[in-house]
Amino acid sequence: MTLIEARNLYRVSLSTRYTEGEIDYYFKTILATVLQIEPLSIALQPHLELEAKKKERLKQILEALIQEKPLQYILGQIPFRKLVLKVNPLVLIPRPETEELVDWVIADYVDIQSEVVAIDMGTGSGCIALSLKKEHPLFQVHALDIQQDILGLVQENAILNEVEVNCIAWDMTQLDKLQFKVDLIISNPPYITPQEKTTMKKNVLNYEPHQALFVPQENPLLYYRHILEYAHKNLKAKGKLYFEINPLFESELETLISSFEYFSLAKREDLFGKVRMFRLEKE
Repeated sequence: MTLIEARNLYRVSLSTRYTEGEIDYYFKTILATVLQIEPLSIALQPHLELEAKKKERLKQILEALIQEKPLQYILGQIPFRKLVLKVNPLVLIPRPETEELVDWVIADYVDIQSEVVAIDMGTGSGCIALSLKKEHPLFQVHALDIQQDILGLVQENAILNEVEVNCIAWDMTQLDKLQFKVDLIISNPPYITPQEKTTMKKNVLNYEPHQALFVPQENPLLYYRHILEYAHKNLKAKGKLYFEINPLFESELETLISSFEYFSLAKREDLFGKVRMFRLEKE
């Protein structure tokens, strides 16, 4: 099998599931990260004959993609800002919107001259916590999640990216028992309701961890409420709290925030023009 034949096999086999642009992106990513073949070789050496082991690996990955398994889980890693992160089905695949959220934080704290104590609530792969520490050494970062296995992955990613964060095993519904003063809170908590499942792609619904995605239908702001209550007691004066949000519940969340009376609110849209981020400042 030649390089161009392999690319065409991917296009034909995946055409009912993905756009041609997505397929070509996947194929080039696989070439670069798995086969160590420069993607430009498709144009420069289309008739390059692939070795048997590389052909077999391409076919294995293709079978997984046909089953709509996310490419990031197949490859076991993903780039995120200045990091390379290991990912597995215990944690969500980091999204571009979360990169935008981190960018907002970094921009707000770019001129700090002294240490800032930060906590990432529901850290998952550690993408937020590790980015903060990687991009600004004056952040003292704590990464909180419920499972030790998840925090083990965070520690692997910390070693891989040569940064240090402190991991905290804690249930976000029990934050009232966490007595820990901080300057900065950032969170991308679960915020999707079961009703929204009908609009979700199979590669998300069938593979990514539901505990990191879904909230009860009758209580969509569950985690925001717990984090706000924690912030009310533990966020220092002039401290900031950043949320990634579900646009469907923007007004409800704003109402909840206003009930605390101690926060000023700013909003930010994502690349698609939807309000996806809130920043609160404690007065």
